[in-house]
Amino acid sequence: MSRHDQRPDIVMRHPPGSWQALAAGEFGSDGRNVDTRRAELSGEGAGLEAGARVGDRGHLGDASQTTVAEEVSKRVTKQSRWTWEVPTYFAVGGLAGAAATLSAGAQLAGLGGTDRRMVQSGRVIALAGTVVGSVLLVADLGRPERFWHMLRVFRPSSPMNVGSWLLAGFGTASAGAAVLGRFDNRQLRFLGDTAGLVAGMLGLPMAGYTGVLLGATAQPAWWHARRWLPRLFVASAASAGAGALELIPMSPAEERAVRTFAIGARAADLVVVKAMTRDLADHPEVADAYEAGRAGRRMKAAEALTACALAASVASIKVRALRPLAGTLGLAGSLATRLAVTDAGASSTQPV
Repeated sequence: MSRHDQRPDIVMRHPPGSWQALAAGEFGSDGRNVDTRRAELSGEGAGLEAGARVGDRGHLGDASQTTVAEEVSKRVTKQSRWTWEVPTYFAVGGLAGAAATLSAGAQLAGLGGTDRRMVQSGRVIALAGTVVGSVLLVADLGRPERFWHMLRVFRPSSPMNVGSWLLAGFGTASAGAAVLGRFDNRQLRFLGDTAGLVAGMLGLPMAGYTGVLLGATAQPAWWHARRWLPRLFVASAASAGAGALELIPMSPAEERAVRTFAIGARAADLVVVKAMTRDLADHPEVADAYEAGRAGRRMKAAEALTACALAASVASIKVRALRPLAGTLGLAGSLATRLAVTDAGASSTQPV
């Protein structure tokens, strides 16, 4: 039995973390053989377990079922332990970004006249989504200061760092648009409209950056789908953003604009899902992660909800009362998509 295997039974004879303790094999209580006074692992990364350990089967697996690289990757990749806050943040953040983009488009098109119901509603939805999303993100991080620590540097090579800056900028612009845009004062309203355009430009990156973030990880189901996840998240977010606006009464011109956007977004969502599924067919284990178990059930539910939302949006051309139903189904479909993708990432690292 090695010295490391005997670690739990070690009686500490030296000060914890000292070089004498390290040399004698007396490694504190964190279980990672490090000086606990100099380093600490906490938060979502603490206690992660690999999906399978190298040597579980004593060989590299059946080459007819998977490649050597995929087998080894699966054995050393740690399983994500994200809770419901993370996929909900993905959905709410995407919704906020799409609503801001729709609002900016309505502003440029001059829809709604002096009332500007679509413009103002989109701004409020964007601000509310930013606030709720920030709360969910901080809840996952554990401590609020962890978010601010990510803003100490700007690192274009890190999707998480870029996303943090994007969230900060988008939230600031959304707040300025929602608050200042309601004043009668011309100067304040101009500042609000300018902030609304900035939020609109940041809206699409806000909707899709989480897909880029997932694709940059080592989770097989996310890495192999890295080409499609940003597109799926943008289309799904657009469906949700339009869905939120479909719940609000508007002028006929505004309703037509929202309906057109919703139909296009939901059709694109369904097309991207099919394209991603076909692309993953070359990796059966990865494809199975999206089709089996809880992830598969949620993905099927997401497709069904999105298809029904598309049908309801088309039918609302003749039956206006179906607008709220289409919006509700679109919101539910977007959330189900994020939950399914998150579950697929976790299941793709399960032991085989």
